[in-house]
Amino acid sequence: MFERQSKLVVEVLLNEKQIIVISDEKLPVEKRISFQLPNQNSILSFRDSARFSYDHSLNFESGWIHLSVRIYPNLACQADCLVSENEKVGETDLLKGLAKGIRFQPFYLPGCKANAAELVGRGLFFRGLHFSGTITPGNVSLSCLCDSCRKSFRLQSFHSGFGNCSYFYSDSGINTLIVSEFVEGCPPAIGKPNLETLAILEARLPKSSKDGTAFRYYNSLRCPHCRAPFIDFQKFPKEREVEYYGNYFYNEKPEHFSES
Repeated sequence: MFERQSKLVVEVLLNEKQIIVISDEKLPVEKRISFQLPNQNSILSFRDSARFSYDHSLNFESGWIHLSVRIYPNLACQADCLVSENEKVGETDLLKGLAKGIRFQPFYLPGCKANAAELVGRGLFFRGLHFSGTITPGNVSLSCLCDSCRKSFRLQSFHSGFGNCSYFYSDSGINTLIVSEFVEGCPPAIGKPNLETLAILEARLPKSSKDGTAFRYYNSLRCPHCRAPFIDFQKFPKEREVEYYGNYFYNEKPEHFSES
């Protein structure tokens, strides 16, 4: 009898140097590793058995990365990490503000029965970057991959319900306006807006101070590299009504609109 040899499911690389290998010997599986970033231009890659690579830039980070990679029986891969200044990190450091988190965009591995094409243009709940009934902490950011150019970018999310606000993306798709819920016509964080009062509000909103484009409720959030729609609210308008997390690009600031 020949023993079955386990097959590679995914390998994780830091600047093309292998740091984790996961096989199909036991699924589900989780592997953890801590490592110090060599520089602020590091690339963390998840490479599957077909040699397809999901590359995430860590160019905002320094210090220590405490990474968790999980493979589920359906061959979906999910990964996240804590970033800290110290080699050791405690279980409560994220909640205490002593570390920050990065949630990497989940993906399907070869052999998975799910269709990755169904994720294109969908919202962050559909993509597995937020979870209904669970609040994403404010010091957790999202590392996303464009469906078109495949380049990574970071998002900072905010809960519009808890923030007493709504959000609007610009026509260019790369700027965010946060509107106070006390502004007349402001749409709810969850639910269908009143289209008549929404149109009146949109006509009153200022243009983006960054590129002069208008803000609209159903505008898509776009990739900052190639401008392809990432959260495509124009294609999936019903998702806008339940996507209560607004987003802006990491290390940037959203614009604000309110009335006294």
